[in-house]
Amino acid sequence: MRVMIVEDELPILELMKLLVGRHPHLEVVGAFQSAAEALEQFPRLQPDAALLDVEMPRMNGIELAGQLKRIDEEVQIVFTTAYPDYALEAFQVCAVDYLLKPVTPDGIERVAARLAKGQKLRAARPAEQEQQFVRCLGAFETRRAGGHLMSWPTRKTEELFAYFLVYPNRSTSKWQLADLLWPDLEEERAVHNVHNTVYRLKKALKEAGIGVEVVHANDGYHMQIAAACSDLGQFRELAGEARFRAYQGALFAGKDYVWSAGVAAELDVQYAEAARELVAKYRREGQAAKAKEALRTYLAYLPLDEEMNEQLLELYAAQEERELFRQHYAAYRNRLAEELGVAPSARIGRLAQQLGVQEGKGD
Repeated sequence: MRVMIVEDELPILELMKLLVGRHPHLEVVGAFQSAAEALEQFPRLQPDAALLDVEMPRMNGIELAGQLKRIDEEVQIVFTTAYPDYALEAFQVCAVDYLLKPVTPDGIERVAARLAKGQKLRAARPAEQEQQFVRCLGAFETRRAGGHLMSWPTRKTEELFAYFLVYPNRSTSKWQLADLLWPDLEEERAVHNVHNTVYRLKKALKEAGIGVEVVHANDGYHMQIAAACSDLGQFRELAGEARFRAYQGALFAGKDYVWSAGVAAELDVQYAEAARELVAKYRREGQAAKAKEALRTYLAYLPLDEEMNEQLLELYAAQEERELFRQHYAAYRNRLAEELGVAPSARIGRLAQQLGVQEGKGD
């Protein structure tokens, strides 16, 4: 797989070239300290994936990713950053993963596996890729019949479409829709907005060549759509490892849809259940490397899960991977302190003591 690296700090760039170049399935086709130069050379190099530093002057990695995606929608993006809080914004531009600095061979191995999976899915299942035209997990984007991103006439039109995706093939009264989408308007005006927005939605879908029908019946509306048409629908149909692999982030990430919060939490619970089953299976079979990969993937999305952090640290400790333990423990401890104002569990603290990782050190 052809990889382009963009990192403004030369020592880190050289280290990444070395680590990526050593991987048997990755080839470095370009390495740049300047985002502008990388953008200029991108069409000539035609990489399959781009590893982008988030914190760069003039044009940061997230801005660069957006530019690269406009040139080639298929390029896979991975961000490198010292700050985990960038993860959510990263996934809004369709990043497949992100690496925390300092970058390690273990991190490169995890990313390589994710990139290979993405490449394999596109190559092996073209018919399914064409059928699925809506991404709801990790972002919210809809593609027209030709594959280009869809532009909605209004934000409420897009939000109404999102609601119908969450509750497909189920009728919702116009009054309920009015209350959900325009809670601050008086009823008559809000219902009028519902009718207008449904009309805009039908028109937008027809012009985009999307064969989805919005039906009006008994003072309500419903949208007839197959599960295969969205990643949300597919996630709900799957189970076990397939469900775990299908999850790509929070429902409608980046969108402030208050009504979707409960559904998003439910999906996270289902993802967590699938992850726990998969990790338990790998551990029973003695496949520690696969268990760690699954745990790291899961914690990239839900980083505060105490049980799963504890399992990953246990595996690092059991295999005497002290440096990986130190890095993960420090990141987890700092995040707990910043976001919840608490410390790691006593069990995790004991593991840290056993490995000689001291509180307040090793950050």
